Amino acid sequence: MGPAARGPHTAPAAVARLARDPDPSVRAALTRHPNLPQQRLAELLDEGEPARVAAANPALDPEPMHRLVTMRGQRE
Repeated sequence: MGPAARGPHTAPAAVARLARDPDPSVRAALTRHPNLPQQRLAELLDEGEPARVAAANPALDPEPMHRLVTMRGQRE
């Protein structure tokens, strides 16, 4: 993984672009990035495996987090 995926100063637009990479490992790595724009982070919540990583991103807004918790409760 290149420095952009790990660099805390990587621009949000670059992080969002890299989070659309066809390689799932690249998407998963960028899903953890604190500069990932909320819109892309919310989109990743609906993408299967990256959703688990996206849900753990500390930058995730409360609304999508609440939606995940509510959905989880409905399935149990």
